[in-house]
Amino acid sequence: MATKCRHCGSTSYGHSCIYGPRKIHEHRDDSKHCEWCGSTSYGHSCIYSPDKLHRHGPGDNKCIWCGSTSNGAGCIYSPTRRHEK
Repeated sequence: MATKCRHCGSTSYGHSCIYGPRKIHEHRDDSKHCEWCGSTSYGHSCIYSPDKLHRHGPGDNKCIWCGSTSNGAGCIYSPTRRHEK
C-alpha cells in the first residue's frame, strides 16, 4: 500500500503539495523510505529535504536519520547527533 502525504493525502513525493508549509509532500508513516523523496537511502542527497538529509518515518526500532538500531549518541546524520526513533 502506498503511503500518503501528511498534509494533502497525495501519494506523490516532492514539490506541489498544496497544504505543506514548504509545498513539499511529507510521508512520515514509512520507516523504509525517506519521508520527502521516497528513497531507501540514508544520509546526504535528499533533493527535497530542507537540510538535504534523508529522514525516514519512525518504526522497526531504527533511527530515522541513519537506520541504526543503536540508542543515544553517535548518529552521524541527526542534527542532534543522537539516534532518534
